[in-house]
Amino acid sequence: MYLIKPKGYFISKAAVFFTAVFFIFSNIADASISSSKNYKLHTALADSGGASGVSKSYNAENSLGYPLGTSVATGTSYKIYGGLLPTRNAIPDVAILAYNDGQVTFNNPPTLKWAVTDKDKDPQRYYQIQISKDNFKTIDVDSGIVKSKSQEYNTPILPTTEGYIDYKWRVRVSDGYDYSGWEVASNGFKLAIGKLEVPIIWAKTSTGGGNIPAQLWQGCGNPYMSWEYPVKGVQPIGYSYAWGDLPDNQADTSGAFYHTPSDLLGDGVRVFNLKAENSAGVWGETASFELWIDRGSPIIGNYSPSKGSILASDKPTITISATDDKSGVDSSAINMKINKSVVDAAYDEKAQSIIYVPSISLSEGSNVISLEVADFVGNKTSQLVWSFTVDTKGPAGYVIINNQDAVTNSVYVNLSLGASDSTTEVDNMVISNDGVFDTEQWELFKTKKENWALAPISGTRKVYVKFKDTAGNESEVFSDTIELIIIAPDTIITSGPSLLTKSKEALFTFKGSVEDCLFRWKFDDEEWSNWSKDTSVTRKDFKDGNHYFKVQAAKDVNKNTKIDLGEMDPAPAERTWTISEKSVIKPESEKKKPFKFWKEE
Repeated sequence: MYLIKPKGYFISKAAVFFTAVFFIFSNIADASISSSKNYKLHTALADSGGASGVSKSYNAENSLGYPLGTSVATGTSYKIYGGLLPTRNAIPDVAILAYNDGQVTFNNPPTLKWAVTDKDKDPQRYYQIQISKDNFKTIDVDSGIVKSKSQEYNTPILPTTEGYIDYKWRVRVSDGYDYSGWEVASNGFKLAIGKLEVPIIWAKTSTGGGNIPAQLWQGCGNPYMSWEYPVKGVQPIGYSYAWGDLPDNQADTSGAFYHTPSDLLGDGVRVFNLKAENSAGVWGETASFELWIDRGSPIIGNYSPSKGSILASDKPTITISATDDKSGVDSSAINMKINKSVVDAAYDEKAQSIIYVPSISLSEGSNVISLEVADFVGNKTSQLVWSFTVDTKGPAGYVIINNQDAVTNSVYVNLSLGASDSTTEVDNMVISNDGVFDTEQWELFKTKKENWALAPISGTRKVYVKFKDTAGNESEVFSDTIELIIIAPDTIITSGPSLLTKSKEALFTFKGSVEDCLFRWKFDDEEWSNWSKDTSVTRKDFKDGNHYFKVQAAKDVNKNTKIDLGEMDPAPAERTWTISEKSVIKPESEKKKPFKFWKEE
């Protein structure tokens, strides 16, 4: 059975049916009936059946506006709009989206939100909000009829007192034809005053472990973090935390603890940041806990004396570089031993070095150093062991001239040398004819020194020697003597060219201080001539410039048909002259008193 309304009328009715008058246009009839809790809405074409739906509630305000109509008729439980309504109307549905969880909020004013659905896809055109703290016995806020498509409402400042106030709110909307009826946020919200407090944070070594103090170096790298919200009453609904960064506005946990993974934190100053979220989605200020982590041992660097070094001092300053950029080197935790005996080493924080100066002389020979260092947390280095040698005594030695011969006719002698050191090795020596050791040079140690030239003066000659070990210790001076009798003749130039001449030819004559001498000579940079009995020599075709002539006499004293070193004049005679076409006289260099000595050519 159909209840039919004439075209041009929309009928809304509560508790009882309302029957409209038929109007027929183009042989097609449309009928619609609206009802409240006690009736159903039927809509149909006259000749083809209809559909029905159920509304939620109805009163005199459940229809609003004049859709396509020109007039309205009302009764105690209905409204009738004039005009043509081409389709049936569906009442909009409302869903609460915010502030309906009964949680505490510090937002004042809060922003209430809802969502609207409509089977006809009619948009929301009006809404009304009411807020009450006594379950709507009295109304604290009433927005009145608001013409708006917005589905959120910023309330005015709500009255608050100490503690928390329970507020309920409700909303109804209209699509321009009908209201939805009140949708109640029955759980509402609790309005609190003030801001979220900052949580109090603790750190422990484990869930049941000891407390870790803030801003003190310690060795736990995976702390168990826990916290407490200091305000009584409703607690936050969530917490966001982060190591070394500010926490975001996404809750990580609703609990009050976090166990840090063992591989998350490196050594150094680490900060745990935490903030709380209340039931309104408001985040409080960030609380921080600064943790100082030091799990690494101090670093030992260069040390002196170096490993395997040899020292000439038995009280050397011993230094070891030791650093720790976290808690620092603990000077009271330095364990240093020399030859297994504990010594009291100091730590220079500015130089970042361990320093020890022995008060008692170290042993001759090898000295073994061992060292362990710890920081203030107790992280200890592995043991460092090295050794060096102390050698404060010079070598012992000797020198022997010509196998201890008593006499020699040659200024060239052979030396036999020997030296030893009880701790280290002998590596250098220096030889002198006067024992002063002023211009002589150190040379590598050898057991033989051939053709050492004595001072070319007949008489008792002495050779001095000193030795030096690898530690740098010099020995006392050792010496040996021999009697020198020079038998070699002197060489005398008897004639030669003038000091300045134009002649390209030079004639020199010469003689020896004894009979039966042999002579050899050379001009400028030439090699020595062969030995000869000739007492003169001529040379032609000299070029302009300075020239010199040198001649040496010798005598075969031991009759062995050859000239030995001891048979040659150790101081050959020399003469210089200048050849010049311009006859320019150059000043003659100062002549020095001749000094006879042997020189091996």
